[in-house]
Amino acid sequence: MSYLVLHMDKFKRESLRGIQSHNRRERRSHSNPDIRPERRGANYELHQPEVRDYARSVQARIEALNLPKAVRKDAVVLCGLIVTSDLPFFARLSPEEQRRFFEESRDFLTRFVGQENVISAMIHMDEKTPHMHFLHVPVTPDGRLNANAIYTRESLRRLQNEMPEHLQACGFRIERGVEQVPGARRIHLNTREFKQEKEERERIAADNLKVLRHALDTLYAANELEEHLKGKIKDYEKQAREAERYLSRNEELPEASMFNFKTVLAQARRVIAEQKRALAEKAILEGRKEIVDGLLAERNRELKEQARRIDRLLLELEEVKAQKNKAEGEARAFKEFIAQP
Repeated sequence: MSYLVLHMDKFKRESLRGIQSHNRRERRSHSNPDIRPERRGANYELHQPEVRDYARSVQARIEALNLPKAVRKDAVVLCGLIVTSDLPFFARLSPEEQRRFFEESRDFLTRFVGQENVISAMIHMDEKTPHMHFLHVPVTPDGRLNANAIYTRESLRRLQNEMPEHLQACGFRIERGVEQVPGARRIHLNTREFKQEKEERERIAADNLKVLRHALDTLYAANELEEHLKGKIKDYEKQAREAERYLSRNEELPEASMFNFKTVLAQARRVIAEQKRALAEKAILEGRKEIVDGLLAERNRELKEQARRIDRLLLELEEVKAQKNKAEGEARAFKEFIAQP
């Protein structure tokens, strides 16, 4: 069984030119590879009279409301509903039945929003799946420009329920789309939102990857420094052992007498000076070793913190990658399902 897809979006004034260009195929689209230019002639407009200037038509409808206050620059002035189903549904219909499906959908939506508010009901046959762009100015029954008052949660649910029933009564084998669980992540993102979300995920992943590379570079440098410090400690320990050996050596002096007093005194002075130098070197080496041991301990603490940070970044990268793959899978499925422009 095929399901009805009914997707709603809201637009401000600055979007009108782009929407018109896309719907009426006024320019060749390089951002939507699903559009097949050779089939552009199969597109058709169901709203009569056909509107060629969306902005002017929207402005004329707003002026006709005689609103007591000027419309804000950031107000929603146009709402769009995309109506479609899957490819097997349209494959079962003849071209005449496909047109009747969109005509019945247009009539149902026109009754919902009011005939005087409809701007366009353009059918695109030049993409993978036929679909209708139904555009209207969001005017409430009491004459206010207010999209939020028209598209409440309750009214959207009513649309999703009643429109399939209407189409079934018209002879089409189509079911209501799957209702989303309240509070769940939105399944249907429009193209702009999906691209923004994808770019944000890619930016986060790139930033995390950059930090990870820096952390790894720091880790490698720290490992090299650790090896260098360990080598220094070995050198100091070797020199200290040599000094210790010299100090432990018992160098006997000849017995002094009247004839060799000066020679024995000079030799004793030399031994004392060498022992003093050995003691000084040993003290210096022990001091240096203590400093290097402190540096090495500090470096080990930094390395452990860096390793923990790398583990966290790897987990974040895996999570971002999983979210990105999930979003891309949803987008592909959604795009193939309704060929969203």
